Amino acid sequence: MWDLLDSLIVLAPTDFRLSLTWRQQAEQQMKAQGKAGMSEAEIQAFVLYFWRSLHPKLFIEPLFTKADWSIALNADHQVETISRAPSSLQRDG
Repeated sequence: MWDLLDSLIVLAPTDFRLSLTWRQQAEQQMKAQGKAGMSEAEIQAFVLYFWRSLHPKLFIEPLFTKADWSIALNADHQVETISRAPSSLQRDG
């Protein structure tokens, strides 16, 4: 499958636990717009379910070895670092 991709870019938080904070922020924004949103307990259960099922250390971090580019996002969703894989440099060069 990897050979079929022209380029793989991985966007990931600097700390996977930021996904909980980001989900809380998204739910607060939805509620502020008058939409239904999850409670704090529901958010916790939702995020913890995915951490247990698809833990970032097991499923996201291995992508960094396959990615042409890895972009780390900080708590404010801003780019912290951009890294290009050495293997993609060899392929391009």
